Amino acid sequence: TLGNQLQQIWVQNRQAILLATIIALMTGVLVGVFFKRIAGQIADWGAQLFHFLFDHVASAWFIRWRYEQKYRETVAAAVQDLQGGNLVDREIKLDKMYVPSLLTEETRPDLKGSFADLYRTRAEMRRRQKEHAVGPWRAIDQFQRLVVLGGPGAGKTTYLYHLAFMCAHQRRPEVENHIPIFIRFRSMVRELNKLERLEALFPKLFADNNFPNAERFITQQLNKGRCLVLLDGLDEVPSEADHKRMIDLVQDFANRYVVVTQQAKDHNILVISSRKFSYEHGKQLNGFQNSEVMEFDTPSIERFVYNWFDAEEGGMAELAPELVAELKNNQRFLELARNPLLLLLISHHYERERNLPELRAELYRHCIRTRITKWNTVRGTHGGRFGETVKWRMLRELALYLFQQEDKGLLWREDLLDWLDAFTQNLRLPKDTTADILLDEVARTSGLIQEWAIDRYGFSHQTLQEFFAAEAVDRLGADAGADLLAVHLQNPTWLEVVLLYSGLTDNGKPLLDQILQLAHQTESAQNLWLLGAQCLAEGIQGIESDILAAFANRLVILLQDEGTQSLTSAESDLAINSLRAFAAERLPAYVAALLENEADRDVLLAQRLLPEEAPELQAEVDARLVTLTDAEDDDIRQAAAAALGRSGRVSTAGIQALLTRLDDEDAAARAEACRALGSSQVEDDAVAEALLDVYNNDVQDEPRHAALEALLLLGREADLEMVAVAAGEFLMGSVKQDQFADNDEKPQHKLYLPAYVIDRTPVTNAQYGRFMAAGGYANSAYWPEAEAAGRWKGGNYIDYNDKPFDQPRYWDDEKWNKPDYPVVGVSWYEALAYARWAGKRLPTEAEWEKAARGTDGLIYPWGDTWQKDHANTEESGHKQTTPVEQYAEQGKSP
Repeated sequence: TLGNQLQQIWVQNRQAILLATIIALMTGVLVGVFFKRIAGQIADWGAQLFHFLFDHVASAWFIRWRYEQKYRETVAAAVQDLQGGNLVDREIKLDKMYVPSLLTEETRPDLKGSFADLYRTRAEMRRRQKEHAVGPWRAIDQFQRLVVLGGPGAGKTTYLYHLAFMCAHQRRPEVENHIPIFIRFRSMVRELNKLERLEALFPKLFADNNFPNAERFITQQLNKGRCLVLLDGLDEVPSEADHKRMIDLVQDFANRYVVVTQQAKDHNILVISSRKFSYEHGKQLNGFQNSEVMEFDTPSIERFVYNWFDAEEGGMAELAPELVAELKNNQRFLELARNPLLLLLISHHYERERNLPELRAELYRHCIRTRITKWNTVRGTHGGRFGETVKWRMLRELALYLFQQEDKGLLWREDLLDWLDAFTQNLRLPKDTTADILLDEVARTSGLIQEWAIDRYGFSHQTLQEFFAAEAVDRLGADAGADLLAVHLQNPTWLEVVLLYSGLTDNGKPLLDQILQLAHQTESAQNLWLLGAQCLAEGIQGIESDILAAFANRLVILLQDEGTQSLTSAESDLAINSLRAFAAERLPAYVAALLENEADRDVLLAQRLLPEEAPELQAEVDARLVTLTDAEDDDIRQAAAAALGRSGRVSTAGIQALLTRLDDEDAAARAEACRALGSSQVEDDAVAEALLDVYNNDVQDEPRHAALEALLLLGREADLEMVAVAAGEFLMGSVKQDQFADNDEKPQHKLYLPAYVIDRTPVTNAQYGRFMAAGGYANSAYWPEAEAAGRWKGGNYIDYNDKPFDQPRYWDDEKWNKPDYPVVGVSWYEALAYARWAGKRLPTEAEWEKAARGTDGLIYPWGDTWQKDHANTEESGHKQTTPVEQYAEQGKSP
């Protein structure tokens, strides 16, 4: 048999077989050791060969191009999914949802507002900020070292995503040659201790994004000034020591590679994002421009809502106007909706429930419950025994545990496994369910926990961790929860936890007692009084009237204080909004008491606190304000005019006082009077004529622009030769069958635009002449883009032949310069300057197209058939421009 034969071979050749086996084993060991020793050398040889081929082979440019394109595609795909998607049960795509945010120069938190600032509403402050704000691309073109600040959910990460996405697709001229490099600070923590230079992280990032062996390529791009480096979430670095180390690394990188110039093209750009409070109270970068993401204005809110429901599969577009109307009728939620993250949660809640919740905490709870329910439907290793209740408990206990650790944000895998093992000790899970398997399921399917760096885990969004931690504190009980939070009341990283806890707890008395006690023991306690007020405004329950009165009374005292303890303008606004939220029934008494005083400041404060339903007090406040519009102090007149505008229906005496102020010697007072008249809702031709006179003849920009705003608020766009275009969708672009359309105009698609106004006709020579007569060419404020590009210098526009001009090219040519003819021979820079002087802006392509063709996709303004006598074209035979009104009737747009 075969067995006998094998046994016989073994007996006859035992020694030879053993010797051969030993030799084979030793040979294997020696070969293994040899290859292990030369493995590194082989890798080096491979890299050298790669770079040699990259640099010297004839097709190297194509290889580089293909790797670069794959990298760009991968980066673009990675930033397409917005972080907010972790909070709701659907994907949120950047290209469908993004609404541009303006950036405004950040103000130091310890700066006291001007007298007038203290009495401006939040809306007025937003308007003033917007006047000095820059768009998302202008910001990086103007400031190549930029720190983007904002509160929780303000849109900082989304802004960086947008920059990366557009750069990856090369869709913006500012970065068409740049390589996007997007890194989250959280993911850098593991490498921090051994990291000597920031750029040492880049090769691995490129390798992970389909571009291997990219070290030399990265160095070349950095040296050429072609990198857009985006570092997100500086405030999410776990410890203070790590924060300082990160700042040092970023500062060193910026000093070596990022030179601030007049224009970003062909220069590296470095953008860092952080929560405002954390950055301002820690080590900061030198030589960087600090900026702040502005809140959404009402058109941005509308655009976001329409994007949200339009992006939802199955079609729910009819809900968009319903939600917009609900928000406009609910001032408290309209203010919440100015935060992009909260607007996302509001939209998601409305989509599911068709209503608005009562409190902010309810928004988080609803959305997270939806997310956990979806997670529970994913089949995992828990065998159905690891249900929603246990998952919820796990997340809140883990969140609080993380907050109580020194690092606060991330856990090493080994530590998290130990925590999970302890957590699941008393759970009935399948026998083969280890902590390791459970962690894999949580990170893979929940969308709430993720691996931020190798073996480093944390919540997928900081707001999630804050909400779950607040829930965990609430579960401790009122007394224990208050004791825990009391230790962290002045720690900025715990602020959101404290506020969310206030909206969750049904007994907030112990916490408010702790804040009250600490405030009485602290010499400069404004922050504690304001914190308590915020807690009350969040809807904290179980508070006795004497505690409410203590906080309300203190806020009024702080608002009246003009000394060293006085509030900043932002703090003043916070105090007043908080009073309106938790002490509305006390406001009439406060207003009456303030009116008994003789101080101008108290009258202005009384107007800010005035409740809507108090007609007798309203009349008295208005009468006092009318008197103040004639005060000697410029600031008082400004503030009084602004206050009259806020009062809604202004009295006849108030209107007359404001009209008188249109001739005020102080430009700011004239501007406030214009705005107040615009807010007055008065239907009076005399008021419109007075405002139009200011717009046409005032020598200062601020009053002119304010008059323009006022006329538009009063619905008098026709007086300005402008037309209103209603909000809504229109058909943009051309159908495939249109043989006269370019490819980039196809396919035709629906696009939503907020309401806007646009000039009825092209700008005439007469209108442009007013700009020139006002010194438009000499005023640098109108020419920032041209100046940055070297196209404006010393009061002259510099054309592309380097010749200076202070008028359009054909200004003196009688063929083109008649007053009612359209101005010609102007460059884009000149058009920008004129629009800025006029208080307007150039329309976007979409805005122009909607205004010109209407909503139904007409090929021409009058229809789909060409009519040669409806416009001045080659067929008309004029061979020159004609009066702007010549074809106004037959060629007008829908």
